[in-house]
Amino acid sequence: MINEILSRYAPVYGYCPFEKLNNALIECRAKNRLPSDSKSIIVLLFPYYLGDDAYEGSDISKYAVVPDYHDTITAILNKASQELEEAYPDEEFVVFTDNSPIPEVKAAMYAGLGVRGLNGLFITEKFGSWVFIGEIVTTLALEYPDIKDNSINCIGCKKCVTACPTKAISEKGIITERCLSYITQKKGELTDEQINLIKSSGCAWGCDICQNICPMNKNCASQPIDAFLNGAEIKARTDSDISGRAYAWRGKKVIQRNLAILEEKR
Repeated sequence: MINEILSRYAPVYGYCPFEKLNNALIECRAKNRLPSDSKSIIVLLFPYYLGDDAYEGSDISKYAVVPDYHDTITAILNKASQELEEAYPDEEFVVFTDNSPIPEVKAAMYAGLGVRGLNGLFITEKFGSWVFIGEIVTTLALEYPDIKDNSINCIGCKKCVTACPTKAISEKGIITERCLSYITQKKGELTDEQINLIKSSGCAWGCDICQNICPMNKNCASQPIDAFLNGAEIKARTDSDISGRAYAWRGKKVIQRNLAILEEKR
């Protein structure tokens, strides 16, 4: 029954034993919402890649082109959770998205849904790294795949390491503070070097360089969920209402600053 329910809400999903990540939980306020007898993590993937032609002339990262995934995925997960609660009234189902105590990439790997790239992103066979991850933690015991730790990493070609303009990626992982995506989200004044990086990238929010170069993203499927397909905007908004977009959480001053930097380039 659970597979029948979940298939109505996400094209890809899997199950990770909570015990596998119990010692790797992220300290955050949302941790208090975890069920006291958590047994399983239901991991759901939501593809958002629209196809290369859809991004021509875009000035934001692909993930920011679609409506804010926090709102979109949370709404979907809440509906799925409600249906699961009706089907399994003796069990708990708690929804998490992004701001989660669950290390999402690890959960997705141990659910058997894909691998981790050197850039820290999760990569699937069908959709590449162009997916958002959501979780439902439950007291329901499920069947889990037997995932070996030596099978959870990418092919290790290091193309993302070479392509990264800030040298944020290495075989040891990613240095977040160096990441161009992180730089575009910083508040306040930027250094001349950071300004020039934004100019050269042509992107006012985020960065897709390491994903665009990744061979595991080559020929990936373009099957975005309807909520992403219908609400896509390839240009960042410059007016006062930026609600419902991924860059809204930082406030309009940051995206307006970055757009002004790109305008200087022209």
